[in-house]
Amino acid sequence: MKILFLHALPFDSRIWEPQLDAFGAEHEVHAPTLYGLGSSFDEWALGVLQAVPGRVVAVGASMGGYTAGAIARLAPERLEAIVMVGSRADADPPERASLREEWIRIVREEGAEGLWQAQAKDFFASTTPAEIVERSHRIVLEQDPAALERAIVAIRDRPDSSEAVTSGVPLLVVGGDADPLIPPVVEEQLAAASPNGRVEILDGCGHLPAVERPDEFNGILSAFLASL
Repeated sequence: MKILFLHALPFDSRIWEPQLDAFGAEHEVHAPTLYGLGSSFDEWALGVLQAVPGRVVAVGASMGGYTAGAIARLAPERLEAIVMVGSRADADPPERASLREEWIRIVREEGAEGLWQAQAKDFFASTTPAEIVERSHRIVLEQDPAALERAIVAIRDRPDSSEAVTSGVPLLVVGGDADPLIPPVVEEQLAAASPNGRVEILDGCGHLPAVERPDEFNGILSAFLASL
């Protein structure tokens, strides 16, 4: 089985290293860094599909989930399944517009470190081990501010992929009950809207379950893949 691991903002593909190690022996795994593939989720979706032929399981964390949604809209025949992790399928809520503009201002004026300082409080639960937070911080510091700005604009302007994500392709939604960015109720509603949807909410986990709780997340993903 081919698995596409699609990363969150403001990280790169290295956030998936625990999953690449866990699934690489049994599956064909790919974890592209999205920023260089264009300036919109549609361009990113088409870019990863061009690089990885055949049918895939698209596993997307936060922004990566928006990319998985674009794949579902543009090429549903290419999907074995979708896994949305700390993510949602609808367009950016209007009340987030001012936040996106603030992020753009910060990344222009303060770079990747400024964006980390603005976002990190919303990524992790208070119980997340310090070494996980510190490793995530190091990854963010290596990102190009211009690429991060393009990604924020893409998030702000993304189309609604709800109908495509819930159209019947097997769907797993994974979230944390301590995530302030994507409330569990949003993830539960997304899974419930699909005839083949299921949801797992991790207690005491924040926005990045695959990063914060890799062993637990890997067990959930392994069980889902085995059911396909």
